[in-house]
Amino acid sequence: MTQLIAVAVTRHQCPHCRRTWAKKKAAAAHIDRCWKNPANRTCKTCKHFDPGGDACGCEPGCNWGSSGPDMPSCGAGRALPDDYKPVAHCPLWTALTDLA
Repeated sequence: MTQLIAVAVTRHQCPHCRRTWAKKKAAAAHIDRCWKNPANRTCKTCKHFDPGGDACGCEPGCNWGSSGPDMPSCGAGRALPDDYKPVAHCPLWTALTDLA
């Protein structure tokens, strides 16, 4: 009978979202665009974001999910679309710990 061989594998993990990669370079590149990295100032790390998906909750002028300046602002009570993608480097972003 053939014996199994144990193999150790090194994976590289994002400290923010816990995704993993086989290549260190790919993992490092991801960190600069990770939606859960507070340094990227995305919706998912903003105090206004509603993770329940009912509405973004941002102030007028937030362009969540936008791909250009002609996209409407979220406004109160607007539902998140199915193809929602968080905005990175949002000028209206407020840290979760900056609650006044």
